[in-house]
This record gives sequence, C-alpha cells and structure tokens, in this order.
Amino acid sequence: MKLFLPVFFLLGLSFVSVFGDTGSIAVVSGKSFQINYDANYVQVLSAQPNTQDQALIFSIQVTNPTSTLELTLPRELIDATNKNGSADFIVLADGAFTSYVEKSSDQTSRTILIQLAPENKELEIIGTSLASSGNGNPGTTQNSTSPVQNPVPTSHTPQQQNQSSQQQTQNNQSQQNQTSVQKPTVNASPQNLSAQEILSKIFHFTLPNLPFNITHQQIIEYSVITAAILILIVVIASSKKSKTRKQIRK
Repeated sequence: MKLFLPVFFLLGLSFVSVFGDTGSIAVVSGKSFQINYDANYVQVLSAQPNTQDQALIFSIQVTNPTSTLELTLPRELIDATNKNGSADFIVLADGAFTSYVEKSSDQTSRTILIQLAPENKELEIIGTSLASSGNGNPGTTQNSTSPVQNPVPTSHTPQQQNQSSQQQTQNNQSQQNQTSVQKPTVNASPQNLSAQEILSKIFHFTLPNLPFNITHQQIIEYSVITAAILILIVVIASSKKSKTRKQIRK
C-alpha cells in the first residue's frame, strides 16, 4: 500500500495540472514583461507581441468546453484607452470575435476572464498601445522626426561690422550712379542745343548735320548782327534810289 502512495500523488498532480494551472509567462516587447494567468482546462504554450496590430498573440491548448483563461495584463505592456479613459480590448479566438469579462483594473494592470472552446488554438488580444510600438507608452515611443536645430547666429567684431556697413554704402552708391546713368535725358537746356536743332525747331524742317556747333547765345548775336547789316543795306539802297530819282528829275 505504501508503494502505491507516490503513484497516487503523481496522478493527483497530473490531474490538477490538466484541469487547472496558475502561473506566469514572459513577453519581450522592448523589455521583458510577466503576464500572470489562471487557466482552467487550458494550457498556455507561448505569448508573442504583434506590434503591427498593437496586440498580444497567445498559443493555447483547450481541453474542455467550459475552459476559461484569466489574464492579468500590465498596462505598460498593452492597454486600450480613449479620450474618456480605459476602453475595451478586442479579443479574437482563432480570428473570430469573442467576449470577455474585465474582473479588475488599476493603474498598473487589467485582469480579464475569457471563455474558450476546445477547438481554439490561438488567442489574440488587441489594444490601442503596445510597448515599444511607438504609440504612447512611456520610454518606448520612437520619434520619427528629428528635432529642428536652430541656426547659431554668427558673432561679428566691430571692425567687421564697420567694413560690412562701408561695403553696403558703396554698393548703394554704385547702384544709384548706375540708375542715374541709365536714365535718359528728357529736356536739354537751350544753351546745349546745336544749331541744327534750333533751326529745325524754328523753321520746322530738318537740316543735314553741320560741321560745327553754335550755341543759342551765339545765334542771337549773329542774328542781331545780320539784322543790322540788312538794315544798313536797306538804308544804303534807299539812299541810292533817292539820289537816282533826283538826278533824273534834273
């Protein structure tokens, strides 16, 4: 009888291990996390993170239609939130939606209870954030954009500033000189007009280019002299005509 006691003890342990199992499983997502579970007629074989879907995927083996699996999920590892606070997880058993009951929650973890069927092989829990996925977990968010570096202002000595100001003044003066040179002369003073231009304006016809230039003052002087000469010629001619008439009368 004493020989059969160890056998009965081992059979009892195996019976408990088949129908109930309590333990924890490690998940590495950025760092290692421990997920505590309480399984009834369920064996938890493995757990892997799915960063693309912000999810955890459990490989399971179910042995009874009334199987249940209770999981305590660290919020730092996986969580579901919205603007109002905590939100519901999405739970899939072999790709099909299944319901769950949230037994408890605090600031560090959430405990959920899921009922499973004997044909279930894979359990997926989807949240809104997953560690090392870059979606709001402290210490695991990866920024895709690099910080903008502000340009460092270059300091100038007073001598360099004076040189730059002098150079800028010279550039402004050269620009003003170029502008004044490029502007065409609209009105010319009468003293600078050539004889051809003055005569063409007076008599309204165009003369060929003259080989010399006469100023306006010289034209006035020449005009006065010419007029005096013409008057003198007229006076002399009239006097000759009067003498001729007297001689004819005699």
